[in-house]
Amino acid sequence: MTKQLSIIFASLAVIFLSACGQGDVLRVDEVVVNLSPVDGNPSSGYMTIHGGPDDVSLVSVIADDVMRMEMHETVEKDGMAQMQTLKEVAVPAGEKVKFEPGGKHLMIWGVGGGSIHRGSLRMIFIFSNDDRIQVDGIIKQVGGAKAEKPEADAETSDAAEDSAP
Repeated sequence: MTKQLSIIFASLAVIFLSACGQGDVLRVDEVVVNLSPVDGNPSSGYMTIHGGPDDVSLVSVIADDVMRMEMHETVEKDGMAQMQTLKEVAVPAGEKVKFEPGGKHLMIWGVGGGSIHRGSLRMIFIFSNDDRIQVDGIIKQVGGAKAEKPEADAETSDAAEDSAP
């Protein structure tokens, strides 16, 4: 009898713990900023938003180290691809919303030198339920390489990565 009760309680614990998994938490990941190869032209930002327990909308993305950032979507109109500005993006509960090339994306003007030097841009995603999620997006040069760091910093960074657990 004790063994059967132990199995039942263990099964219930697994069910309750799995219900508390990351699947029901509003979060943003895979954030990447592709720097424009042309000075003065906007860079682009991509990411995945994972919907939480309730429907929300992404209403804004901000960063201190940029001049301006807007949400856009590429749409086809009369056989031509065009960009339109988005005021908000719906994020249904439990669903993924991807910002990717050819679809929804961020247009980012004037990424600061400090962020480029670090290789990351600290962004704050603001949602309609007043949640604010801070994420460091990886900055990449066009062609997929990470933003270049000066030699001394690259060596220090490599040494730190080698000593990380």
